[in-house]
Amino acid sequence: PVQSGGRGSAWFVHGPFGDGVLRHYRRGGAMAKLSQDRYLWGGEDRVRSVAELRLLEALQAHGLPVPAPIAAAWWRDGATYRAAILIATIADAHTLASELSSGTENESGWRDAGAMIARFHAAGLEHGDLNAHNILFDAGEKPWLIDFDKSHLHARLDRRRAEANLSRLERSIRKVGAAQPSAYLQRVIDTLRAGYRSQKEST
Repeated sequence: PVQSGGRGSAWFVHGPFGDGVLRHYRRGGAMAKLSQDRYLWGGEDRVRSVAELRLLEALQAHGLPVPAPIAAAWWRDGATYRAAILIATIADAHTLASELSSGTENESGWRDAGAMIARFHAAGLEHGDLNAHNILFDAGEKPWLIDFDKSHLHARLDRRRAEANLSRLERSIRKVGAAQPSAYLQRVIDTLRAGYRSQKEST
């Protein structure tokens, strides 16, 4: 099982494709009381796993650091369906959340992560759940972004949506790192913001 983030619905797997992460789509919030993993059928184009796979392909075409999509699956049962997606594993990666939990110092990585987010925003991406669990660092400390369920690729991302994305990430940083000193968390946020601004100014 993948321990960081999510709703206990992702697993590390191995097959002919190599190493991957298999994620089963599950509901959150009030809707989970009605059904944990079923969604209303509206045709294949509206299946969540298919939409996420196509978005990953588009982001790859932009040269952005996302895991390679392998397969999208869905199982229809009358008016509802269940879905899953299989993506390639980013080898030897750890999350921003794990750094926050342990109080790790990684200023260059945080700055690079901020610059990475600016690149995604410049491409028009509105991430559906930008949080500390969805930012990874590989063995070379290169940042990656994952989990694009309910994300959207706009022709242009306006400032309001971009700021809402960043504010969501800041709330996640403070929540995940609640055991750390506030000065440490503020430094993480400030460094991410500095990297974000630097990337925007250079493009």
